Amino acid sequence: MKTTLTRDNTFLAISVEQAKLWCRIDADEEDELIEGLIRTAQEAAEKYTNRSIVPVEVEYELDEGCKRFTIPTSPVSSVTKVELLDAEDVREPLSDPDSYWVLLRDTGAVLTLSGQIRGSRTLVVTCDAGYADPEAIPAPIKQAIAVHVGSFYAGREGQDTAEATFRTLLNPYRVGGL
Repeated sequence: MKTTLTRDNTFLAISVEQAKLWCRIDADEEDELIEGLIRTAQEAAEKYTNRSIVPVEVEYELDEGCKRFTIPTSPVSSVTKVELLDAEDVREPLSDPDSYWVLLRDTGAVLTLSGQIRGSRTLVVTCDAGYADPEAIPAPIKQAIAVHVGSFYAGREGQDTAEATFRTLLNPYRVGGL
């Protein structure tokens, strides 16, 4: 089970000015609308790719019986906490650095437990994911967001003329998930 603990709701993958340039808008009257369209496009890109574009802190409860787990989001910048949860919902932190190790990859992170420390307890992993800076976002993802904003702006009555382009730009960045 995934729980989002924090989300940076001020984060924009592209600026309002960049979106206005893409949409060929010179005036400032619709800046609030453009910002809302950017947020909608970011969310659509996150759902389609299973990536966290906006910086988030997420927690996963993993109750499978194995010792190796793929954290189903990307990019993961760090694993901040690993805990074991017992049947009474009491959490025990795994503070020994030798009790697990983490491999961070562009397609997610893999956490491996060492030894027989888990038993039947649920593993709880807290991690930071997303892009800390808009400059770190791959250009095709930013382009897909701009395309989506432009399409929504031009087709306010609901017609989306750029869905194929949006998906084509994002396809290489899709990752598996839950």
